Amino acid sequence: MAKLRIAYAGHDFFSSCLAALLRRADVDVVLCLTSPPGHPTGNVLGLAHRARVPVVQGRPTEAVVATFNSLGVDLLVSAAYLYRIPVQRLAARWAVNVHPSLLPAGRGPNPLPYLVDDRRDACGITLHEMSPEFDAGDVLLQEPVELSERDGFDELFLRLFAAAPRLLDRLLDDVEKYFSEKRPQGSGSYWPEHTPEQRLLVADRARVGDAVALHAKFGAVGVLVQLADERRVNTDRVTAVECAHDYTPGTVVARLVNGWVVALVNGLMRIDSPQPAV
Repeated sequence: MAKLRIAYAGHDFFSSCLAALLRRADVDVVLCLTSPPGHPTGNVLGLAHRARVPVVQGRPTEAVVATFNSLGVDLLVSAAYLYRIPVQRLAARWAVNVHPSLLPAGRGPNPLPYLVDDRRDACGITLHEMSPEFDAGDVLLQEPVELSERDGFDELFLRLFAAAPRLLDRLLDDVEKYFSEKRPQGSGSYWPEHTPEQRLLVADRARVGDAVALHAKFGAVGVLVQLADERRVNTDRVTAVECAHDYTPGTVVARLVNGWVVALVNGLMRIDSPQPAV
């Protein structure tokens, strides 16, 4: 039996899916599309290079579409790809997207902050047929993901990272069956990307609970911290504890090797690797 010829599109968020494809003896990954330099692609690039899979970084240009269409692709797997894919112009028998929510709830580029905040009922993975309308194609497979009360963005990411390849393996075991049984999503919800202001922690009036909650919600996306002098810095790691101190809230009270200690109203907060806000 001929191997299934697969093209993959995605960056490191769901790179576990590319690893799952490369482990299978019944598929041949013939192309990897990923983000340009400066984006999280290290794991995808490493996997592709070790398996000698051709890589294209950047937008799906006319030249990329032509290359894709010359490869005899059976299945396109998109998993956290940065760009909209012109699926109508691609010569692939099937095209599937890996989405980190239980569609039709949570269409959009990054549903995780919403999921950990107040939509835990929609936590899960959906494999859906790609369509011109964003995240609206027919559902092929779904799997809920359970969160504990203490789980935030980073913990949810790890659970999704583990669950996605299991669901993809199920699809690959009988692609024709699942596409023949696909079901329309119906009406759903679109959750837009959060703005910088929604990720903002104003340190001179913030309490420890505010810092902990904001970090739990945004995790690796990062929290934007505004200091007392109105400077803003980005950080993807926040640790905060309630404690008595004599510092002025919002000030940097120590500069450590990998971060700063910042005073809050009722405690201290460490922010790792602070970077100036763009």
